[in-house]
Amino acid sequence: MRHGAAMLAGLAGLAGLAGLALVLYLQFARQVPPCSLCIYQRLADLAMIFLILLGFFVLRRWSWALAGIAAGVGAILAAWQWHLADIAAQHRVEACANIQLLPQTVFSSPAISSPLASALTGQGSCAVAGAHRLLGWPITHWSLAFFLACALLLTLAVLLTRRR
Repeated sequence: MRHGAAMLAGLAGLAGLAGLALVLYLQFARQVPPCSLCIYQRLADLAMIFLILLGFFVLRRWSWALAGIAAGVGAILAAWQWHLADIAAQHRVEACANIQLLPQTVFSSPAISSPLASALTGQGSCAVAGAHRLLGWPITHWSLAFFLACALLLTLAVLLTRRR
């Protein structure tokens, strides 16, 4: 049973890494600027990945439960962005707050600080960011499905680690 739980949590962790790689590809290779909600979803993804990794070393059940909560928060943020993008499309609004979590001067090397800071800087519109499509679906839909799938995998992993 424990191996099955570890496999489910590992799958959720790999999905988290793949999701993070995809959004960084979209930002840097396809020039899709992230909005503030995109940045918050990245933070939820990073928290989920960190807690999954932590669960492989200590407090397996609790770490994976917290990772599932982080995935749930990501799902809520993705659903909210979906809602805002839908409203913005109906009313042709493109406003969204800018956010910068990491100033570019944090690291001494510009080669490190600039990409890292821009990966954690939301400057695009929530409506525009949410409207970009990937394989026919808006990014907001993919993000919601991704976080819900990770939350489900982590919930199953926690249930499999329960003491009997």
